[in-house]
Amino acid sequence: MIHSMSGGVIKKYASKTLVKVRLDDGSIKWYSCSVPAFVGDVAIDETSGEKCGIVEEVLTQVTADKSPVPFSALREVTISFDE
Repeated sequence: MIHSMSGGVIKKYASKTLVKVRLDDGSIKWYSCSVPAFVGDVAIDETSGEKCGIVEEVLTQVTADKSPVPFSALREVTISFDE
């Protein structure tokens, strides 16, 4: 335990919105998403710009210590607002 009187600092964790996406091949993968997402939305991979699947679950304000996957393993997706 870090005590603030001894000069220690309590680490603040950044939070992210995570989405569980069912990919077109049927597998499931977790992504980070910086825009509002809802179950049933179409997820677009930001690297390729291609549709990668459908959002099945949305977790908001997730910190690294409570994440279902390591933050370092997450890729970024955006949501298609056209469909």
